[in-house]
Amino acid sequence: MKRKNGWIGAVLALCAAASIAVHAETLPGLFESDAMNDSYDIRVHLPSSYDSEPERSYQLVVILDANYWFDETSSLSNGFQVSPRGLVEVTDALVAAEVIPEVILVGVGYPGELQRGRDFHGSPQLFFSFLRSELLPAVEQQYRVDEARGNVLFGHSSGGFFAAFAFLHSRYYGYDCFQHVLAISGDYSRNDGVLELKEELLARRVNAGLSKVEGALYFAYGEREENRFQVPAKELSHQIQAREYPDLRLQIT
Repeated sequence: MKRKNGWIGAVLALCAAASIAVHAETLPGLFESDAMNDSYDIRVHLPSSYDSEPERSYQLVVILDANYWFDETSSLSNGFQVSPRGLVEVTDALVAAEVIPEVILVGVGYPGELQRGRDFHGSPQLFFSFLRSELLPAVEQQYRVDEARGNVLFGHSSGGFFAAFAFLHSRYYGYDCFQHVLAISGDYSRNDGVLELKEELLARRVNAGLSKVEGALYFAYGEREENRFQVPAKELSHQIQAREYPDLRLQIT
């Protein structure tokens, strides 16, 4: 049997409210957020063994921009699809090939007009609060999530910016909600330098013994992408790399 490296390794190869308020919504479906004063279209894909192995728990993977990436209903504005059934199909294929173990996929999308700019760039603290204090508790209440393996957050473009923000923000405040973060082709141009500053403030807290940087962080950007994607991604990822945080597993491609 091939070694199961976890969902993060397979993708490489091919949080700030203080209290936790569990919502009563049944997932998947429309989810009302108090933090954002808005509704989200939450999509869920369960492992094939979920019903037949009731004692088993699974790692949770949260996918931003579900309207673009999640399943057969998802596509980018230009019609591009990562596969006919989105990341659901990619994940199922990797599980079938025994490259990764089964996981629970949860996609965060929008029932109407996309609010990516508001959520990822305009109010990332509030959106993080929604994920940490509202959505994750609801998911963990309804599904058998293996908390010991740590949750995964996947974001691309503006979602990649938010994923990097979530990583730094959660480490700064000591939130243990996303232990593994994938920031793919992050669009850092709209928030000039804010993440570099956030990382600098985090480093100061680490040096003072007030925070700890651990878990896994993966940066990816394409060689043919625009400079607004490449240059800030290189600067931020190499700034983090230069810290040599001993408990951080960092990969840059």
